[in-house]
Amino acid sequence: MADTQQQDELALIRPEIRDWGAFFFWAQAEYWQVLPAEAALFRGPLADWAFALRSRDQTCGFATAVPYADFAWIGNLIIAPEKRGMGLGRHLFDQVCDKLRRSGIQSLWLTASEQGRPLYASRGFRPCDRIERWQMFIPPLQHCSAPVLPTDLEHLYRMDRRVWGTDRRLILQYLATGGRIIRTGNSIALLQNYGSLKVLGPWLSREHSPREHAAVIRTAIRAAGGGTLHIDVLASTGAAALLAECGFTRSGCGTLMVACDGAACPPKQAVALASLGSLG
Repeated sequence: MADTQQQDELALIRPEIRDWGAFFFWAQAEYWQVLPAEAALFRGPLADWAFALRSRDQTCGFATAVPYADFAWIGNLIIAPEKRGMGLGRHLFDQVCDKLRRSGIQSLWLTASEQGRPLYASRGFRPCDRIERWQMFIPPLQHCSAPVLPTDLEHLYRMDRRVWGTDRRLILQYLATGGRIIRTGNSIALLQNYGSLKVLGPWLSREHSPREHAAVIRTAIRAAGGGTLHIDVLASTGAAALLAECGFTRSGCGTLMVACDGAACPPKQAVALASLGSLG
């Protein structure tokens, strides 16, 4: 009876300023890296896909989703620390999945922590790869700034669409602002620049050539110009060993999971995700 009454008091709404404040506070406590471009997306063109869970006017949960044409990515699901263990995470997750499926999307992706895997598995999600987060502190360097050229950006759009099978131009435009595109042979990667925080992704490769992978990594280190560089790599690509050789350390890992009708596997030509877990 208590659980039923509690669910009757819950409301899923578009986040207001105070909900965003709660989310950033909880994320910081969990050592999450929330990219500025990501926050701008969910306060702008993807505002309908950011969700705050309230109970009696108190913010108690937060989640985001990105509906692409052929699939959706669920991220940033978090519950207020004092509200955990009460079933609110399950309720919030189910509400977001229901909204996505009612919009016509059947294939859902996410990266799961060890704590989150049981919930997602109980909802039909299955593991298909492992995501490893690698990072490296780069001392301030003198480097030549190379702005993103329209031709390079178009090349990234086209290859990303071939790899993922859907148009992700919207998020790539936001992520590329102030960044740099790295092209080496049959590989292309976006180096995102947020001051002292850098992210390499998406990183795509038609052929998983160790030589090309190493060239992308070395170029990214030189182009970063200082700060901490983060990369969310698909373990199946074998790029992690090269990152370790170049001085990166593994700072975390998660499980890439999917729920869909039929078989599904991560794109073979994707080396690293476009974001740190929340955009795919």
